[in-house]
Amino acid sequence: MNRVMAFTGRNIKEMMRDPMSWIFGMGMPMAILLIMQIIVKSIGTDVIAANVPAFAVERFTCGIIVFGYAFLTMFTAMLISKDKAESFLPRLFASPMRGVDYIMGYALPVVPIAFVQAVGCFLLAAAFGMPFSARLLLGILVSLPAVVIFIGLGILLGSVCSDKAAPGICSVVVQVAAILSGMWFDLDMIGGGLNVVCHILPFANAYDAIRFAVGGNYSQVLAPLLICTAYAVVSFAAGTLVFTKKMKN
Repeated sequence: MNRVMAFTGRNIKEMMRDPMSWIFGMGMPMAILLIMQIIVKSIGTDVIAANVPAFAVERFTCGIIVFGYAFLTMFTAMLISKDKAESFLPRLFASPMRGVDYIMGYALPVVPIAFVQAVGCFLLAAAFGMPFSARLLLGILVSLPAVVIFIGLGILLGSVCSDKAAPGICSVVVQVAAILSGMWFDLDMIGGGLNVVCHILPFANAYDAIRFAVGGNYSQVLAPLLICTAYAVVSFAAGTLVFTKKMKN
């Protein structure tokens, strides 16, 4: 555990060397939420709720949280790929650290970012009329599998991509998460094959789990939560296996 915490501390310091990237990653989701809700207020919340329900504060906030979590993939991938490019990892492999120590050391520094994102978005949404209750805490809890999914993807992409390629590929993940989660449009209203595909993938299920928990629809939380948990296990396991394989090579 001491080795994990020491490596985690080192990675936090590395992230702090480039504060603009993680400030942008944490601030951009809240900035989008702020702008959209100002627009919603100017149009009228009743009009938006009746015609574009995905932009209502309760729903859009849940989608923006999933969007914000997608930046965890970028943070993690850039940290790992940069260490590879600077030959830090090959030198570190000579230490007595185990593979799990590396994985946890890269994963733990970005977890507080996810917490700040979620809390910040909910507090901002509360200022625009979203009911502030203990259900918001439940929303954060059920969003944890999504956090693991994006961290796992970050470990995977950081292991296989160079430090030049990682940001571009991770930005694609961010955009895919935003589009396929249902943040920008109501998937149920679209229906058809796109709705089915989106609910096979984890992003829409992460969004559904959060909004059902926040909305008090507890009986509907379990199914999307289980799907997200399955993806979290697969994502983190895949990232760990690929990283370990690269470490041995």
